[in-house]
Amino acid sequence: MTYAKKLILLILLAIIFLHAFQKVTHFFTFNALNGYFESVEKPQLSLASLWSGEYQEKMNRHLDQSVGMREWLVRLYNQLDFSLFSVSHARQVVVGKQDYLFEEPYIDAWLGRDFIGKRSINARVNQIRRLQDLLWKRNRTLLVVVFPPDKGTFYPEKIPDRYLKKSGTMTNYQWYKRKFEESKVNFIDFNEWFLKMKDTSRYMLYPKTGIHWSSYGAFLAFDSLTRYIGAHLNKPLIEIKNKTIQLSETTRGRDADIDEGLNLIWDISHPPLAYPSVIFRKKPNTVFPRALFIGDSFYFTLAEGGYIANTFANRDFWYYDQDVYVGSYNTEKKTQALNLQDQLAHMQVIILLQTNAGYGNVGYGFVDRLLNTLDSVNRMEHSITH
Repeated sequence: MTYAKKLILLILLAIIFLHAFQKVTHFFTFNALNGYFESVEKPQLSLASLWSGEYQEKMNRHLDQSVGMREWLVRLYNQLDFSLFSVSHARQVVVGKQDYLFEEPYIDAWLGRDFIGKRSINARVNQIRRLQDLLWKRNRTLLVVVFPPDKGTFYPEKIPDRYLKKSGTMTNYQWYKRKFEESKVNFIDFNEWFLKMKDTSRYMLYPKTGIHWSSYGAFLAFDSLTRYIGAHLNKPLIEIKNKTIQLSETTRGRDADIDEGLNLIWDISHPPLAYPSVIFRKKPNTVFPRALFIGDSFYFTLAEGGYIANTFANRDFWYYDQDVYVGSYNTEKKTQALNLQDQLAHMQVIILLQTNAGYGNVGYGFVDRLLNTLDSVNRMEHSITH
């Protein structure tokens, strides 16, 4: 037996021994794997489950989860595939050029593969404009649609070539933007703004290993959002000032949320990121409006940075118009169980925060639900007066 074969054999035996040793003693401590994993308890043996094959299936899944050093072995396997073949084992994650990380829906949206059609978007824009007018007329409630930047649009040069062979001629974002401008919908397009700053910004606006705007990008966007709201309400909101900027080689918050989900041994290298030290300046006439955010996970960067709590009188967020959050905390309530009229009676601002134009579904059903509610109220009020 050659020296190389002996070495390989010794390594394999060592791994088997360590696996068995760890399974019995739990001597080593490993960082838990990121992501959701369903726990599978050891199944009870019975003749019926053995005969049907259910026992074997559950036992295999249980053994897979209880392997000694499982966390390290999973990370080793993932690291080898990532380093050697640029392969990701995280759901919908695509490894782009120079190891820039994407989620596949962002690429599809940039290519127009999920385009729902001009007629559908035209109808939705008409509904949003109608809701905008109704809310302002009834309660002076400001409705604003906000498009955060999306990674496919921001870094198209980093998308793998295999995705560029087939694309549509129009995207949901492009057509929504055109129709919003024509219909004069209250609309902030951070997608376009970030692209204009891409080559001139001193700091990264979008991280290499994250799916959301960078901490610095979120600071710029929220400052712009508060100025927009203050101008439309004709009321001064709190001033947001950047005291200092700290450059860091280590990511913070959600700036490496895709990287963390890959469960690798080593973090992916990335350029330094900027972290602003923010102060909130209150003046005697500063107002703190009640606001409702409805949308996707771009909200959480704002909430975790303290922007929501320091600017508004409340921290209500409806995640995809399904789950109710207060700030970053899930209340385990569902929006469908809430009384829309009661919830929105005292809201001064409603913000639809939708990356990639909500993949064609701006509001995720909220606009339809609220229009139906307001129409019912109008019919009731009309019947009472007549």
